[in-house]
Amino acid sequence: MAGPLAASLGAIAMATVLFRGVFSGESPDDCILSGLFWLVAFSAIGWIAGKVVDYLIRQDVETRYRRRWGNFCQEVQTLSERLSTERSERR
Repeated sequence: MAGPLAASLGAIAMATVLFRGVFSGESPDDCILSGLFWLVAFSAIGWIAGKVVDYLIRQDVETRYRRRWGNFCQEVQTLSERLSTERSERR
């Protein structure tokens, strides 16, 4: 998740700076240098944000999985106890 988000934010930042430079009449050298700076800056921000989002999603999925697994094990235990009780009552 970090890589695609970093690439997207960096590309958007670069494109924004280049369009701004073209429409305001800045020199191409200044536009490219400024665009590269913002590309790197926003790519770093996107990478960090992507890592945070990835961590949060993994934690949420793991928590949900453990909760569902716990509920499943509890149901199996309850059903097996109920079945053993019914079998002992039949005898």
